[in-house]
Amino acid sequence: MEFQYSSIFGDLTKNVQLRFDAISEKNKKLFDNAIFEKYLDWDTPTVGLDFEELLGQYNITVAAPTLGTDSKEAILGTEGLQTLKETILNHAITRPLTIQEYRKVLQILDSKSLPDRTKTQQLVDLMFGNVRTVVDGVLSKLDVIFLGALSNEGQFTLDDTTNPEGGVRTTINYNQPGENIATASTYWTDGNLSTVDCFEDILGVIDAAQDKVAFAKILCAPSVISYMCRSAKVKQMIWGTDKSARMVQLKDLNDYMQSNGFPVFETVRRQVRIQNGQQRTPYSPWNAKNMVFIPEGKLGTIKNAWANSELRPEPGVSYSNYGRVRVSQWGAGETQGSNGVEFIKAEAYALPVITEMNGIYTLKTNV
Repeated sequence: MEFQYSSIFGDLTKNVQLRFDAISEKNKKLFDNAIFEKYLDWDTPTVGLDFEELLGQYNITVAAPTLGTDSKEAILGTEGLQTLKETILNHAITRPLTIQEYRKVLQILDSKSLPDRTKTQQLVDLMFGNVRTVVDGVLSKLDVIFLGALSNEGQFTLDDTTNPEGGVRTTINYNQPGENIATASTYWTDGNLSTVDCFEDILGVIDAAQDKVAFAKILCAPSVISYMCRSAKVKQMIWGTDKSARMVQLKDLNDYMQSNGFPVFETVRRQVRIQNGQQRTPYSPWNAKNMVFIPEGKLGTIKNAWANSELRPEPGVSYSNYGRVRVSQWGAGETQGSNGVEFIKAEAYALPVITEMNGIYTLKTNV
């Protein structure tokens, strides 16, 4: 008997994996705004994850709630997340097609005027747009955890702000050494623009780490770069006293840093939306008050495990994988007590692990 997909898209769901594979072969990323993959490598997936061993090996502290073994993720809109399932962070998002989208699919399928090739292309494009939405939601949450921890002295908290619909309340602590955390001698506030010495604070961190690590970059928010460029002492340092009124830009800062053998500045821009019921709130995971000094190369790994559907696929569901993000597509009808709904789900059992925290330094520019 030939396998029948329950999805309204039928065999066209196989095009999702084909498109993923084509992107992979060209060494291109479908989701260019996911920052964590620039600094972390995906580890080999496991069937189980010995969480205690993970904590000891990587010196991570995680206070986790206990959930039932049959816990399921919430069905959300286009953004939102996540559950802590057993001992593995499970980031999952399910999106039902809207009634307008569902009717659009039926309209295309029923069209007598569209050539079959045009029908196929329109259906695949519509379907793939929704796949991107849920995959992006999972990758965004991994970015939130990684960037949040990296810019907050090695700690990230899942709470009412970062995980309102997931139900998990926990703090992940990657244990940045206390000696790797410095505070500006004068807070970088607008009131101190004429007196604060930004480079004195930065060089203090570089000097403190010189026998321990060589920095490649200083990660910071655009607002911090803007502040430095407007500060009187930075202008004087770059252009001299006679031209101190001249505008300073990021390129000028980095030219100065490179010419003196210092790490260059790199801005971090990342914003997601956190869903809580019908409300979606913009959220920036990067702490704009902190500068983070990092060495060359990768900063850690992404520990991950096989999804349940990879170990035991269900009949009638179409599966595909974007890297370690598992995508499921299925339809529900009268036999499931539904009026006809199409679902697309993305999930990843994963935890970003910053293994190089001993060589990462933080400068707190403000309270």
